[in-house]
Amino acid sequence: MKKSTLLLISACLLGFTACRPTVHEMPKEEVLTRLLRENPDSLANMLEEKINPNMLSDSDKADYAWWLTRTHKRQNRSLMNDTLIHFAVDYYKKTNSSHLLDACLLAAEQINWSDTERLQQKQLLNEALQIAVQKQDTAVIQDICSRLLSFYEMPEDSAPIKELIQFTKKYAGQEWNVGSYLNITLQFSKLNQSDSALFYARKGMELARRQNNPSNDWMEYQLIKSYARTLNTLGKHGESISVLRELENSKLPVGNEIRLEYIITWIDWGKLDSAQIYIDAFRSFTDEVRKQMKTDAGMDIELDNLNVVLGAFQEIIRAKEGKPLFIHEIGASTNNVMSKIRNRMKIDREQQLVQTRLVRNNLTLDVERGKLKQRFLWAGIGVLLLVIFIIYFYQRKLLRKERSVQEAKEQLRLRTIQLAENESLIHRNEELISDLSTQLDETGELKQEINSLVAENDDLKQKNKLLQKDIDRYSKSTDQKDKEVSAYEKLTEQNARLQERERFLTARLVAQTEILAKLSRKPRYIEPSQWPEILHDMNQLFDGFSYRLRTDFPSLTEDDIYYCCLFKLRLSTSVVGILMGISPSSVTKRKQRIKEKMNQQRPDGFLKEQALEIGLWNY
Repeated sequence: MKKSTLLLISACLLGFTACRPTVHEMPKEEVLTRLLRENPDSLANMLEEKINPNMLSDSDKADYAWWLTRTHKRQNRSLMNDTLIHFAVDYYKKTNSSHLLDACLLAAEQINWSDTERLQQKQLLNEALQIAVQKQDTAVIQDICSRLLSFYEMPEDSAPIKELIQFTKKYAGQEWNVGSYLNITLQFSKLNQSDSALFYARKGMELARRQNNPSNDWMEYQLIKSYARTLNTLGKHGESISVLRELENSKLPVGNEIRLEYIITWIDWGKLDSAQIYIDAFRSFTDEVRKQMKTDAGMDIELDNLNVVLGAFQEIIRAKEGKPLFIHEIGASTNNVMSKIRNRMKIDREQQLVQTRLVRNNLTLDVERGKLKQRFLWAGIGVLLLVIFIIYFYQRKLLRKERSVQEAKEQLRLRTIQLAENESLIHRNEELISDLSTQLDETGELKQEINSLVAENDDLKQKNKLLQKDIDRYSKSTDQKDKEVSAYEKLTEQNARLQERERFLTARLVAQTEILAKLSRKPRYIEPSQWPEILHDMNQLFDGFSYRLRTDFPSLTEDDIYYCCLFKLRLSTSVVGILMGISPSSVTKRKQRIKEKMNQQRPDGFLKEQALEIGLWNY
């Protein structure tokens, strides 16, 4: 299978790989084969609900049809509506695919279910036979030969039957198996070569009894039944009845159809009363089954078919007894059965159409849910960016106001000191003037010095007035700044609330992101294929978180980035250990190494005074 197709179906592996810790080491096609063998119901649901074949390329569409039809067959479901397998056959013929043999057999079986185009079914089986001969696949050759035999009923079909006999003998191998004996017995019976049929039937019965293998029970049953029929054809009716009774008492899975074999043998032997007894008993049995069973269209049609067959046997007995025939009753019963079959086919087709419609509606809903999720994601990112912008803007504004408040307080302090010094100088000058005034003599020698001091005091008083004005102005400014500081404190509280709101919105977005929510709700080992989606969602939620880490801290490895993403989501050490498949102590050591790497890249001490988780939460 091509790589693109395996990537296409990889979504189907999630449910399987989640509970298989070693399955990621296996090739994807082997995983799908294993899932087909062990859980076909899940694979069918994934293929039908998650993938729209109309959106695929021709290669993917052919592989999709091949997987889906195989899955339906594994489930024992009707293949009536699996018509897409014929597209796969045509495509595989063009590409000479290794799946062509299986596709031909599946397509032939699909036609058998739909009961149309018998010639096309025969052609597909012949093509499959040629491919099997080229591959020397003896088991498949035997199976195809048994299927082709059902197409040859007329006397003129002796040539193709003989050809099938040659295939059977040629590819039976050195040691024949029970299936080979059964095939060749039926083939000789079709040619009316009873002696050969009896010979190979005896051989097959002897081999089955020697092997005593439960897997051969069904083929042994068919061999014994063919053996009894051949004896009846040769006129050995007593021996045929003995074989049938032996078969009925054996451990083999004998069905109700053995009663039909009894009826045929009794009629051929001419013992019509015995045949009539079996017919009456069979009719009583079918009537009892019909009364006891619940509504089941398939069983109802099967019982109608049995009644038609029993009616035909009844008319044969009447003919042998010389009584008038009522063929029209058999015809009416046959028409009734055919009508029920047609109605059942219509119901099956309608159910398939409804199922297809539901699948398409589910796909549409998935697309709409994805778009809605994307809108919520973008809205959340927008809110986070707005909160970050508001926080940044107010922090810068409040820092500027705080610096201006500090400058105003410093100027006020300096002016107050200057004013106090001036007041002290004025006081000293006044004392000096007083002393000088007492010492003033008639000559007036000290008067000039006194006048100088008075002038200096006047000048100082004038400066003090200016300083007082500055002090008053700075006091008012300080009061205003105090109000702004109070507003800053309120904004700080609002900032804290915004940060709390940011954490709440982030938690909501993480909870709505399916793969991130599962990490904490149902922690399981993270497969390597899941990391790209996790990183994508982390980058959308946290503004390119992994890209910023790689840019700011180039020494971090890819695994370090993964651990940082899990710490950013505030997951505990034990949960991180489960997700990464290591012990909690190893997570702690890994956390310390990542912190050392980041501190080496950021000499400003990015994480020196705080834990790695806190630094990453605020990063």
